[in-house]
Amino acid sequence: MTTLLSALDAVVAATRLVSRFAARLMGLALLAVVLFIGAEILMRQLFGHALSGVHEYSGYVLAVLSAWGLSHTLLERAHIRIDVVHGQLSPRSRQALDIIALLALNLVAWTIALNAYPVLAKSLANGTTANTPLATPLWIPQLVWLSGYAWFAITTSVLGVRVLAALFTRDAATIEALAGPDKGDTAREAT
Repeated sequence: MTTLLSALDAVVAATRLVSRFAARLMGLALLAVVLFIGAEILMRQLFGHALSGVHEYSGYVLAVLSAWGLSHTLLERAHIRIDVVHGQLSPRSRQALDIIALLALNLVAWTIALNAYPVLAKSLANGTTANTPLATPLWIPQLVWLSGYAWFAITTSVLGVRVLAALFTRDAATIEALAGPDKGDTAREAT
């Protein structure tokens, strides 16, 4: 059993590594968008000419960033939780609620990913391009966008399997570490 748990921990660590890399890449993409928007503003003010496509590509970057950022946010437990009832429950009840919440999130993540695929498939089938001067083939940003949602679904599945394994081995610390609230934030808020 410890070999299986070690393998699951390695998969969680690999998931965390990929998500961290994607988050950094998305941060660089966002920085590039900010620089391009700044350059466009300067060019418009100084030369009366704007850069073509900045608005279009900034929209793509924001859509992709939001999809890919979900996994990193979940793994770092940086999402917003409303814990009005959670803190009042017994430790076992909190664990049960955390597991149910993670499994429900897994269901939502797969629903989003599976429903995003037809958007990509339709763009590929129709050869759809953006209705802009750049005429970007929409399958390109949609593929990266869908990949982010698919990665989020995979991430929630990996965490769900590891948390269920922790439940069966009665490993409350792992359940708390992967599915519970970030205690660091609670400690910082109390001081």
